[in-house]
Formats: sequence, C-alpha cells, structure tokens
Amino acid sequence: MWGRWSYIGGGSGGNMFNQLLASGKITKTAINEALRRMKKSGLTRPELEAFFKEILSSKNKSGLAFCSDEEGLKIDGVIAGVIMNEDYRSLYGVIVDRYRLRKSKLQMANELLEKHPDWTLITCRRRIDTWISFAESILYAPLCDAFCTNVDRFYLQSEQESA
Repeated sequence: MWGRWSYIGGGSGGNMFNQLLASGKITKTAINEALRRMKKSGLTRPELEAFFKEILSSKNKSGLAFCSDEEGLKIDGVIAGVIMNEDYRSLYGVIVDRYRLRKSKLQMANELLEKHPDWTLITCRRRIDTWISFAESILYAPLCDAFCTNVDRFYLQSEQESA
C-alpha cells in the first residue's frame, strides 16, 4: 500500500533502492548491481523502463518511495493501531489520499471545496495542511517505535520534560 516497489505491490526490488538512495551518492557499480539483481528476480526490461519513467515523471523524488513488504505491513499496522479508532478515523482518508493515492494538497483542497462550496479555497488548503500535519505528528512516534529508530532525536534540548 505505501511503497511503489514492494512485492505485494507487484515489484520485487524492495530494499535495493533504499540502499542506493540512502548512500547519498549513486555509483555506476551500484546501479549495475541493482540491475543485475532485478534481472535475476525476473523483472523484464519493459517493466523496468516503465518504473524508471514513472520515477522521472513524478515531481517528488524521495527515498521513501520504496519499501519492502515487511516495511509496508509495519506501516499498515501502525496506521491501523493509531488512526483506525473513533477519535481519528476521519484522518485515515486524508492519509490514504496523500500517501497511497499521491494526491497533491491542492488537489485534496479542491475536492474539499467541492464538498463545502461555502468555504474558500484558502480555508480548504489550510484545513488539509492542518489535518496532514496532525496525522503525521500522531503517527511519528509509533512509526519510530515500529522501525526501532530514535524517537527522541527531534525534542528540543532545552525543553522541560515534566512540570
């Protein structure tokens, strides 16, 4: 659901692109190694070309575009555990629109404006921004826990821990 290149999503490369993108500098050797592994996994040249054309044509270039099945299932589990309850259920649609369907914030705001014609476009844009920010903030710590990363790294050093 959350990655373009997981096996469940129809791909088979998964983690190799994460490794390439995480290195910061992509070498010809690394690209050739990734191509060799993809050929070995059964990926055809037309499928590979279509995949790279999609990457080139997309406006957002992110290392987070690729995840393995295991990573995608972890993300689904965290989202289900955090957002799929009575308090936050309406945020699920916002997360799906933004990350699975890859809608722009403006596109989401225009859709919201169609549902609420009495609102202005800027109001809709601000609401979408707020909802996405809120959803990301409540998912941040649980996702860090799921992926065993340091959740405390973004706390201010001078912030008071308790009253």
